[in-house]
Amino acid sequence: MMDLVERKDTRTERKLPKNIRQIGEPGTGTKVFIEDYAYTYLHQLAEENLTSMKTAVLVGDAKEESRIFIQGALELDMGREIRSWFSNEHWREIFREIHEWYEGMDVVGWFLSNPGFPPVLTEEMKTLHLRNFSGDRYVFFQMDVLDNEEIFYAGSASGPAPLGGYYIYYERNDPMQAYMSQKRGGIGIEPEGMIKDQAAAKFRNVMQEKREQNGQSKMLAFLYTASTFLVMVILVIGITMINNYDRMVNMEDAIYQLSENMEEDTSLEAAAEEENRQALETAQASDGQGGADTEEASAAVSEETPPEETSAETPAPEETATAEETVPEDARPAEESAETQNPTEEIPAEEPTAQPEPEEEVQEAMSQAVQEPESYMVQAGDTLLEICRDRYGNEDMVAQVCELNQLDDGDKIYEGQVILLP
Repeated sequence: MMDLVERKDTRTERKLPKNIRQIGEPGTGTKVFIEDYAYTYLHQLAEENLTSMKTAVLVGDAKEESRIFIQGALELDMGREIRSWFSNEHWREIFREIHEWYEGMDVVGWFLSNPGFPPVLTEEMKTLHLRNFSGDRYVFFQMDVLDNEEIFYAGSASGPAPLGGYYIYYERNDPMQAYMSQKRGGIGIEPEGMIKDQAAAKFRNVMQEKREQNGQSKMLAFLYTASTFLVMVILVIGITMINNYDRMVNMEDAIYQLSENMEEDTSLEAAAEEENRQALETAQASDGQGGADTEEASAAVSEETPPEETSAETPAPEETATAEETVPEDARPAEESAETQNPTEEIPAEEPTAQPEPEEEVQEAMSQAVQEPESYMVQAGDTLLEICRDRYGNEDMVAQVCELNQLDDGDKIYEGQVILLP
């Protein structure tokens, strides 16, 4: 419902009816306004007989520029021969009925209903319209009630042109009501003289059905979108769970491998500690035995060492004096002469023979017995060959290192492993 006021100039001002319903898209060109009773009557006329064509003349007001008002309609039976339509006799009958029912109104166009045929402007109809309704103040209203199709054509420079839409307005229309009552014998006229708005009701029903269909379409589109989104979410969750499961499996494998390495390292460290402890006990036992052997060796050396003969060789002072006293004087000159003859000759003293020191040998044996294997932590990139070269200067100890560490294969060592080096 709208209240429209259009002004063409300061001299003419027409107030449009308050209640107007728009059908289609009328556009900006010629605008057609058809009164609701006239529209209802044309529908009733088209539905009266679905096997024959129905024609009518439209009357109303077309004085204002680009606006045509249809206020009534006159049924006109002109036969089935289109070329004979709108003859002089037909026009005389049309003007007589206009004078009887629609005094003061003008002819503004014509109406055609052909059930089962689409509302298309044929060349024959175009010729008929131009011959009887030339100008831009006349319209042609075509309808097919079976397919519920209808269209208005308005005059133009090139002939009748289809309009995108029109308007239905509601107001008191006594001439149309009286004509309908006379034609239908009162059928369709309510006691108050108001015609039931079947067209409006039908339109409302159609619009309601369209709204319901649109609502259903929107609901289906929403459900489809929601279902698609839900499927995508489920796929994403599934892919994420699969990835997480693979990661969990890999993490479990890594933890298990790490625990095995730790257990192996612990067992190796315990074995190394046990070997170190046994080596220490062996060294301590060897140290005790070596001490006893050292004492025995010292005692034996002291017994075997001969006493110094210097005291025996050198006479005591008393003995010397006594000897000197007892020597006869006749012998002294000989001795003195002998000393005089060899004054520089001295009797060489006997040097003591160097005896081996048994204590040093014992200590060396003890140090060899006490020597313990060293522990070494394998670094990244180490091999037994390289370790032996760095430790001993050659590769001869590889077999002993493998035997000491109980290694079946000298190439199977890993970073962080502790091995013993003899």
